Amino acid sequence: MISLYLFSSFLFVQVQPKPLPELKPFLAELRKTLHTDRHLLSQYTYTEKQTLMQLDSKGAPKTTEVNAFEVFPGSSERVGYRRRIVRDGVPLTPAELKKEDQQVEKRVEAAEHRRSRITPPERERNRVDRLRREEQIIDDALGVFDVEMAGRETIGGRPAILLNFWPRAAYKPKTSEGKNMQHVAGRAWIDEEDYQVARVEAEVIDPISIGLGILAKLQKGASIVADRRKFNDEIWLPMRTEITLNGRVLLVKGFNIRWINEYSEQKKYTVDTILKFSDVEDPQP
Repeated sequence: MISLYLFSSFLFVQVQPKPLPELKPFLAELRKTLHTDRHLLSQYTYTEKQTLMQLDSKGAPKTTEVNAFEVFPGSSERVGYRRRIVRDGVPLTPAELKKEDQQVEKRVEAAEHRRSRITPPERERNRVDRLRREEQIIDDALGVFDVEMAGRETIGGRPAILLNFWPRAAYKPKTSEGKNMQHVAGRAWIDEEDYQVARVEAEVIDPISIGLGILAKLQKGASIVADRRKFNDEIWLPMRTEITLNGRVLLVKGFNIRWINEYSEQKKYTVDTILKFSDVEDPQP
Protein backbone atom coordinates (compact mmCIF):
# COMPACT_ATOMS: atom_id res chain seq x y z
CA MET A 1 0.00 0.00 0.00
CA ILE A 2 2.82 2.38 0.91
CA SER A 3 4.65 1.43 -2.26
CA LEU A 4 1.54 2.21 -4.35
CA TYR A 5 1.21 5.56 -2.63
CA LEU A 6 4.83 6.43 -3.30
CA PHE A 7 4.52 5.33 -6.93
CA SER A 8 1.39 7.46 -7.40
CA SER A 9 3.13 10.43 -5.82
CA PHE A 10 6.08 9.95 -8.16
CA LEU A 11 3.81 9.92 -11.21
CA PHE A 12 2.03 13.05 -9.96
CA VAL A 13 5.32 14.88 -9.65
CA GLN A 14 6.47 13.70 -13.06
CA VAL A 15 3.41 14.99 -14.94
CA GLN A 16 3.33 18.40 -13.33
CA PRO A 17 3.84 20.98 -16.10
CA LYS A 18 6.80 23.28 -15.90
CA PRO A 19 5.61 26.65 -14.61
CA LEU A 20 5.52 29.51 -17.09
CA PRO A 21 8.15 32.22 -16.68
CA GLU A 22 7.22 35.62 -15.33
CA LEU A 23 5.92 37.87 -18.10
CA LYS A 24 7.87 41.07 -17.50
CA PRO A 25 11.38 39.51 -17.31
CA PHE A 26 10.50 37.27 -20.27
CA LEU A 27 9.55 40.28 -22.43
CA ALA A 28 12.71 42.09 -21.33
CA GLU A 29 14.81 39.17 -22.63
CA LEU A 30 12.75 39.04 -25.82
CA ARG A 31 13.43 42.73 -26.45
CA LYS A 32 17.18 42.00 -26.53
CA THR A 33 16.79 39.58 -29.46
CA LEU A 34 14.13 41.30 -31.56
CA HIS A 35 15.05 42.48 -35.07
CA THR A 36 13.09 43.15 -38.23
CA ASP A 37 13.23 40.58 -41.04
CA ARG A 38 15.11 43.09 -43.16
CA HIS A 39 17.85 43.35 -40.55
CA LEU A 40 18.04 39.58 -40.04
CA LEU A 41 18.44 38.90 -43.76
CA SER A 42 20.87 41.77 -44.39
CA GLN A 43 23.95 39.59 -43.83
CA TYR A 44 22.75 36.61 -45.90
CA THR A 45 22.29 35.82 -49.55
CA TYR A 46 19.16 33.79 -50.16
CA THR A 47 16.49 32.73 -52.63
CA GLU A 48 13.09 34.32 -52.26
CA LYS A 49 10.06 32.63 -53.81
CA GLN A 50 6.99 34.86 -54.16
CA THR A 51 3.52 33.47 -54.76
CA LEU A 52 0.71 35.93 -55.48
CA MET A 53 -2.89 34.68 -55.58
CA GLN A 54 -5.91 36.68 -56.64
CA LEU A 55 -8.82 35.40 -54.53
CA ASP A 56 -12.55 35.32 -55.18
CA SER A 57 -15.19 36.42 -52.68
CA LYS A 58 -14.97 33.02 -50.92
CA GLY A 59 -11.18 33.15 -50.58
CA ALA A 60 -10.47 30.58 -53.30
CA PRO A 61 -7.61 31.35 -55.75
CA LYS A 62 -8.67 32.74 -59.12
CA THR A 63 -5.17 33.27 -60.50
CA THR A 64 -1.72 32.36 -59.17
CA GLU A 65 1.61 33.92 -60.13
CA VAL A 66 4.95 32.52 -58.93
CA ASN A 67 8.28 34.32 -59.19
CA ALA A 68 11.66 33.66 -57.59
CA PHE A 69 14.77 35.78 -57.05
CA GLU A 70 18.34 35.35 -55.91
CA VAL A 71 18.88 38.14 -53.40
CA PHE A 72 22.19 39.76 -52.51
CA PRO A 73 21.53 42.21 -49.66
CA GLY A 74 22.74 45.77 -49.77
CA SER A 75 24.24 47.80 -46.93
CA SER A 76 26.13 51.01 -46.31
CA GLU A 77 29.23 49.21 -47.63
CA ARG A 78 27.82 47.53 -50.71
CA VAL A 79 25.12 47.67 -53.36
CA GLY A 80 22.53 44.91 -53.21
CA TYR A 81 20.43 43.43 -55.97
CA ARG A 82 17.70 40.93 -56.81
CA ARG A 83 18.20 38.54 -59.73
CA ARG A 84 15.04 36.95 -61.14
CA ILE A 85 15.38 33.22 -61.80
CA VAL A 86 11.69 32.23 -62.16
CA ARG A 87 8.93 34.15 -63.96
CA ASP A 88 5.29 33.11 -63.79
CA GLY A 89 6.26 29.71 -62.39
CA VAL A 90 8.76 28.91 -65.17
CA PRO A 91 12.56 29.01 -64.66
CA LEU A 92 14.27 31.50 -66.94
CA THR A 93 16.08 30.06 -69.93
CA PRO A 94 19.82 30.73 -70.38
CA ALA A 95 19.01 33.47 -72.88
CA GLU A 96 16.48 35.04 -70.50
CA LEU A 97 19.00 34.87 -67.65
CA LYS A 98 21.52 36.63 -69.89
CA LYS A 99 19.05 39.45 -70.47
CA GLU A 100 18.14 39.58 -66.79
CA ASP A 101 21.81 39.80 -65.82
CA GLN A 102 22.39 42.65 -68.25
CA GLN A 103 19.55 44.58 -66.64
CA VAL A 104 20.85 43.78 -63.14
CA GLU A 105 24.34 44.95 -64.07
CA LYS A 106 22.91 48.26 -65.28
CA ARG A 107 20.96 48.73 -62.06
CA VAL A 108 24.02 47.86 -59.95
CA GLU A 109 26.23 50.26 -61.92
CA ALA A 110 23.66 53.05 -61.53
CA ALA A 111 23.34 52.36 -57.81
CA GLU A 112 27.13 52.30 -57.37
CA HIS A 113 27.37 55.63 -59.19
CA ARG A 114 24.77 57.17 -56.88
CA ARG A 115 26.54 55.67 -53.87
CA SER A 116 29.90 57.12 -54.95
CA ARG A 117 28.40 60.60 -54.67
CA ILE A 118 27.54 60.06 -50.99
CA THR A 119 30.32 61.05 -48.61
CA PRO A 120 31.46 58.62 -45.89
CA PRO A 121 29.96 60.82 -43.11
CA GLU A 122 26.61 60.87 -44.95
CA ARG A 123 26.79 57.11 -45.38
CA GLU A 124 27.40 56.66 -41.68
CA ARG A 125 24.49 58.97 -40.80
CA ASN A 126 22.24 56.94 -43.09
CA ARG A 127 23.36 53.72 -41.40
CA VAL A 128 22.72 55.15 -37.95
CA ASP A 129 19.32 56.45 -39.05
CA ARG A 130 18.33 53.00 -40.33
CA LEU A 131 19.36 51.37 -37.06
CA ARG A 132 17.54 54.03 -35.05
CA ARG A 133 14.37 53.51 -37.07
CA GLU A 134 14.55 49.75 -36.56
CA GLU A 135 14.85 50.30 -32.81
CA GLN A 136 11.81 52.58 -32.91
CA ILE A 137 9.78 49.97 -34.81
CA ILE A 138 10.71 47.29 -32.27
CA ASP A 139 9.93 49.64 -29.37
CA ASP A 140 6.51 50.22 -30.94
CA ALA A 141 5.99 46.47 -31.43
CA LEU A 142 6.42 45.88 -27.70
CA GLY A 143 4.78 49.09 -26.54
CA VAL A 144 1.64 49.09 -28.64
CA PHE A 145 0.31 45.76 -27.33
CA ASP A 146 -1.00 44.37 -24.10
CA VAL A 147 0.39 40.84 -23.73
CA GLU A 148 -0.56 37.74 -21.78
CA MET A 149 1.04 34.31 -21.53
CA ALA A 150 -1.31 31.63 -22.83
CA GLY A 151 0.81 28.50 -22.33
CA ARG A 152 3.68 26.48 -23.68
CA GLU A 153 3.69 24.66 -27.05
CA THR A 154 6.20 23.01 -29.36
CA ILE A 155 7.27 24.77 -32.56
CA GLY A 156 9.76 23.07 -34.88
CA GLY A 157 10.54 20.52 -32.17
CA ARG A 158 11.48 23.23 -29.65
CA PRO A 159 9.51 24.49 -26.62
CA ALA A 160 7.92 27.87 -27.12
CA ILE A 161 5.91 30.28 -24.96
CA LEU A 162 2.60 31.28 -26.51
CA LEU A 163 1.72 34.96 -26.11
CA ASN A 164 -1.61 36.60 -26.92
CA PHE A 165 -1.47 40.28 -27.82
CA TRP A 166 -3.97 43.06 -28.57
CA PRO A 167 -3.72 46.87 -28.99
CA ARG A 168 -3.13 49.09 -25.98
CA ALA A 169 -5.31 52.15 -26.49
CA ALA A 170 -3.18 54.59 -24.49
CA TYR A 171 0.10 53.94 -26.34
CA LYS A 172 1.35 56.62 -28.77
CA PRO A 173 3.47 54.97 -31.51
CA LYS A 174 6.48 56.75 -32.99
CA THR A 175 6.45 55.04 -36.40
CA SER A 176 3.95 54.44 -39.19
CA GLU A 177 4.43 50.71 -38.61
CA GLY A 178 3.47 51.22 -34.98
CA LYS A 179 0.34 53.11 -35.97
CA ASN A 180 -0.70 50.20 -38.17
CA MET A 181 -0.05 47.77 -35.30
CA GLN A 182 -2.74 49.57 -33.30
CA HIS A 183 -5.28 47.88 -35.57
CA VAL A 184 -3.89 44.35 -35.16
CA ALA A 185 -4.26 41.51 -32.64
CA GLY A 186 -3.00 37.95 -32.57
CA ARG A 187 -0.60 35.53 -30.97
CA ALA A 188 3.11 34.78 -31.07
CA TRP A 189 5.22 31.74 -30.22
CA ILE A 190 8.55 32.69 -28.62
CA ASP A 191 11.33 30.10 -28.51
CA GLU A 192 11.86 29.54 -24.80
CA GLU A 193 15.59 28.89 -25.01
CA ASP A 194 16.66 31.63 -27.44
CA TYR A 195 13.92 34.23 -26.81
CA GLN A 196 13.32 34.39 -30.56
CA VAL A 197 10.05 34.77 -32.42
CA ALA A 198 9.31 31.35 -33.99
CA ARG A 199 5.82 32.10 -35.31
CA VAL A 200 3.33 34.98 -35.43
CA GLU A 201 -0.33 34.92 -36.38
CA ALA A 202 -1.89 38.38 -36.56
CA GLU A 203 -5.17 39.76 -37.87
CA VAL A 204 -6.48 43.23 -38.65
CA ILE A 205 -9.31 43.88 -36.18
CA ASP A 206 -10.41 47.23 -37.60
CA PRO A 207 -9.65 48.94 -40.94
CA ILE A 208 -6.20 50.38 -41.64
CA SER A 209 -6.02 53.47 -43.83
CA ILE A 210 -3.04 53.84 -46.17
CA GLY A 211 -2.03 57.20 -47.57
CA LEU A 212 -4.32 59.14 -45.22
CA GLY A 213 -7.13 56.86 -46.29
CA ILE A 214 -6.98 58.12 -49.87
CA LEU A 215 -4.74 55.51 -51.51
CA ALA A 216 -6.18 52.35 -49.94
CA LYS A 217 -7.87 50.87 -46.91
CA LEU A 218 -7.29 47.39 -45.53
CA GLN A 219 -10.45 45.79 -44.21
CA LYS A 220 -10.99 43.82 -41.04
CA GLY A 221 -9.85 40.22 -41.43
CA ALA A 222 -6.62 40.86 -43.32
CA SER A 223 -3.97 38.62 -41.76
CA ILE A 224 -0.32 37.68 -41.61
CA VAL A 225 1.33 34.40 -40.60
CA ALA A 226 5.13 34.46 -40.27
CA ASP A 227 7.45 31.55 -39.46
CA ARG A 228 11.11 31.68 -38.46
CA ARG A 229 13.60 28.91 -37.84
CA LYS A 230 17.10 28.59 -36.42
CA PHE A 231 19.77 28.11 -39.11
CA ASN A 232 23.22 26.57 -38.66
CA ASP A 233 22.55 26.53 -34.93
CA GLU A 234 23.48 30.23 -34.82
CA ILE A 235 20.79 32.59 -36.13
CA TRP A 236 17.03 32.80 -36.51
CA LEU A 237 15.88 33.80 -40.00
CA PRO A 238 12.51 34.18 -41.75
CA MET A 239 11.35 30.97 -43.41
CA ARG A 240 7.86 31.77 -44.67
CA THR A 241 5.45 34.70 -44.56
CA GLU A 242 1.85 34.53 -45.73
CA ILE A 243 -0.21 37.71 -45.98
CA THR A 244 -3.90 37.84 -46.88
CA LEU A 245 -5.13 41.30 -47.82
CA ASN A 246 -8.58 42.57 -48.63
CA GLY A 247 -9.52 46.18 -49.14
CA ARG A 248 -10.06 48.96 -51.61
CA VAL A 249 -7.63 50.99 -53.72
CA LEU A 250 -8.46 54.68 -54.15
CA LEU A 251 -11.66 53.79 -52.27
CA VAL A 252 -13.09 52.38 -55.52
CA LYS A 253 -11.38 49.21 -56.77
CA GLY A 254 -11.50 46.24 -54.43
CA PHE A 255 -8.75 43.66 -54.01
CA ASN A 256 -8.50 40.29 -52.29
CA ILE A 257 -5.06 38.67 -52.47
CA ARG A 258 -2.79 36.20 -50.72
CA TRP A 259 0.95 36.88 -50.84
CA ILE A 260 3.40 34.15 -49.79
CA ASN A 261 7.15 34.68 -49.43
CA GLU A 262 9.36 31.63 -48.90
CA TYR A 263 13.08 31.85 -48.14
CA SER A 264 15.70 29.20 -48.88
CA GLU A 265 19.41 28.66 -49.65
CA GLN A 266 20.48 31.11 -46.96
CA LYS A 267 24.24 31.68 -47.00
CA LYS A 268 26.28 34.02 -44.84
CA TYR A 269 27.43 37.08 -46.77
CA THR A 270 31.23 37.53 -46.66
CA VAL A 271 33.73 39.84 -48.34
CA ASP A 272 34.38 36.99 -50.77
CA THR A 273 30.78 37.04 -51.98
CA ILE A 274 30.81 38.58 -55.45
CA LEU A 275 28.18 39.53 -57.96
CA LYS A 276 27.98 36.70 -60.47
CA PHE A 277 26.24 37.18 -63.77
CA SER A 278 25.73 34.63 -66.50
CA ASP A 279 28.21 34.49 -69.36
CA VAL A 280 25.82 32.86 -71.83
CA GLU A 281 26.32 33.97 -75.40
CA ASP A 282 23.54 36.01 -76.95
CA PRO A 283 21.14 33.74 -78.88
CA GLN A 284 21.51 33.70 -82.65
CA PRO A 285 18.72 35.51 -84.55
